[in-house]
Amino acid sequence: MDDKNQKERLEQELKFLKESFDAEVISREEFEKGSGRIEKKLREIEKSEKKSVQEKKETAEEKPEAKDEAIEPKTEEKIKLKAIQDEEKHANPAQEQKQEQSYEKPKTETIEKDGKFFKYAVVFVVLMLAAFFAYSLINNGPKAQNKTIPAPEAQKINVVVLNDRGSCFNCDTGRILRILEGWLGPLNAKEADYNTAEGRGMAQKFDANALPMYVLDENITKSENYAKLKRIFTKKNESYVLSEDVAAPNFYFKRELIPNRLDFFAIPNDNASAKAEKNLREFLDAFEINFEKHASTDTLTIELGIKNFPAFLVNNRVKFSGVHTAETIKSNFCKMNKMPECDTGLSKSLV
Repeated sequence: MDDKNQKERLEQELKFLKESFDAEVISREEFEKGSGRIEKKLREIEKSEKKSVQEKKETAEEKPEAKDEAIEPKTEEKIKLKAIQDEEKHANPAQEQKQEQSYEKPKTETIEKDGKFFKYAVVFVVLMLAAFFAYSLINNGPKAQNKTIPAPEAQKINVVVLNDRGSCFNCDTGRILRILEGWLGPLNAKEADYNTAEGRGMAQKFDANALPMYVLDENITKSENYAKLKRIFTKKNESYVLSEDVAAPNFYFKRELIPNRLDFFAIPNDNASAKAEKNLREFLDAFEINFEKHASTDTLTIELGIKNFPAFLVNNRVKFSGVHTAETIKSNFCKMNKMPECDTGLSKSLV
C-alpha cells in the first residue's frame, strides 16, 4: 500500500476512533492509546513524504549538469568531423564532382522504389483496418452484448436493532449505526420493538440483557474489516451480536422498576465525577427521592458493566452518562417520574 492510501486509511481510522470515544463505545484510555499509535504512523508517513520530495528535488537539480557534460564531447566531435570533411572536399574537387554525377541516377531509382513501397504499405494498412472492423462487428454484435455480465453490486449487511423507545428516553441508535457503517460498509438497518411478539422472541433467542441490541447477518464476514473486528461480535444462531461493551446499551429492561429512584456512579478523586456531583447537588436539594451513590468498584457498577463515568441510573433501569446541568438531570429524571418538583426550574449552566 502506498503512502497516500495508507495515510487516508489511518485518518479514517482516527475519525472512527474519535466517534467511538464520543459515543462512549471505548474508554478514554483506549482512545488515547489508539490515537497515539495512529498519529505516530501519520508522522512517519509525513516524514517519508518530505524525504521523497527532497530526493526528487536533488535529482532534478543534478540531471541538467550531467546532460551538459554528455553533450559537450559530442559537439566537439561533430566540429572535428566537419573540418576533416571540408579538407577532403577541397583537396580533390574533381573526385567530388565525379561522385556527385555517379549518384544522380541511383537517387531516381530510390524514389521509384520508395513510391512502390508506399503504395504497398497503404494497401496493407487498408486491409488490416478492414479485418479489424470485421472482427469488432462480430464480437460486439447482439450475441456478444448478451454475454456481458454486469458487475455485482456491493451486498449490504442486514442489521436488526432490538429496542424499546417507549420505555427508554436514552435509546437512540443513530450514532452506533453510523460507527458500524464506517467500520463494515453499507448497512440495511431495521428496528424491532421489544414490546411485540417478534421483539420478545428475539430477546429470548439472543439472550438480551440490555437494549438496544444489534444483531447482524452473515454478510458481516464479507467485510474487509471483519477480521480486525470479529472480537467485538458473538456468533449466535447463525447471526452476529454486537457486544454490550461496544453497543453501550442504556436500558436494563430485566431489572425491577423502582419509581422516584436515582443512582449516581463516580470515580473517586476524578475531576469529571466531582464536577457532575456539584451540579447534581442542586437537583437533590429540590427533589425528595431515593438516591444512592456508587464508586467505580462497587457491585452494582460492575453488574451493569458501566465503564464511562460519571453516569446516572433512573428508576433502576435507564442510564445516561456525562457531566450535566441540574436542569438536564431534572429533565431526564422527570421523563420517567411525575412529581410536583418537576415544574421547578433549575440551573441551565454548569457549576
